[in-house]
Amino acid sequence: MTEFNFTRRKLLARGAALPLAGLAVFGVSRAAAAGAAPACADPNVLDSGQMSIRESLNYVEQSKDPMKVCNGCGFLKDVKGSCGNCDIFNGPANVSGHCDSWSPKA
Repeated sequence: MTEFNFTRRKLLARGAALPLAGLAVFGVSRAAAAGAAPACADPNVLDSGQMSIRESLNYVEQSKDPMKVCNGCGFLKDVKGSCGNCDIFNGPANVSGHCDSWSPKA
């Protein structure tokens, strides 16, 4: 008989990592399928806190509403090419992206 050596802590840690990995794979494949510009932030490099805030704000690399893109948001700074730095995420965001905290530039 095989004995499993799983603790609740190990199970929770592994269980928490699966949705993040799935989200990263889904996001990269979705951007590639849509022919969108490459992601400004590599999901494999972002820590769980950065991924969590992006997920909680429903951030997408390509906005469905062309009038509400990160490039027109007051929180996007230091734009270089198709990427800028978002004050909300404290990290990179695509100029064509969108999140629930979008606010027009003043």
